[in-house]
Amino acid sequence: MSAAHVKQDSEASESPLPRTILSDQVKEFIVEAILGGKFKPGDRIVESSLAHRLGVSQAPVREAIRDLVVMGFLETEPYKSTSVRSFSPEELWDVYTVRAALESLAARLAVTRLTEADVETLQSILDEMVEAGRKQDLDGMTRLDNDFHETILKTSGNKLLYRLWQALQFGHWTIVTAKMSSFDLEYLAFRHEELLNALKTRDPEKAMYAMRRHIEDLGKPLLELENDQE
Repeated sequence: MSAAHVKQDSEASESPLPRTILSDQVKEFIVEAILGGKFKPGDRIVESSLAHRLGVSQAPVREAIRDLVVMGFLETEPYKSTSVRSFSPEELWDVYTVRAALESLAARLAVTRLTEADVETLQSILDEMVEAGRKQDLDGMTRLDNDFHETILKTSGNKLLYRLWQALQFGHWTIVTAKMSSFDLEYLAFRHEELLNALKTRDPEKAMYAMRRHIEDLGKPLLELENDQE
């Protein structure tokens, strides 16, 4: 059951979430509430109230809040409550520079291990991504974009690199960027074709450069947005 389908009602407890993935569901609920404007910058996130609202114990809520602080969606000041952070274009650019560093290394490692089956998997995801882009399906595009990049991270064979990437959950940040900019989803999908072609060369340097350019070029318009706001 997706957290997006959890009915929001400030007056009563929400329907209980599945026990197996409680913290992930709570985390998804909070992120979607932030991106949907239901939780605004500066709003307090009270652990006990949210637990009651979702019909869960405070433990998964506490874990979700902790992860979202690490990811940068929430902020906690010493001896004060946790609240929703505001996102400036400059802060989002910082996310892209870190992501570019991690994933360019992953691409460099992945090409030496890439099989034809891996290429077919990436091509299949890309085809679905293009279709989602044509339909202007942001949720579908985000999920498929995450699947595409996760496949490369897994193929790299570096478990620490993959764990770091998972912890930062860049897929959520892609949604933030899309909402703050005017990117065409079909164009974003087609950009992955150039990246896939670079991976097919099996050249580590080409793959690394292509991945860095792929990610940083997506973030550069955010710096222009920052300048426009000054």
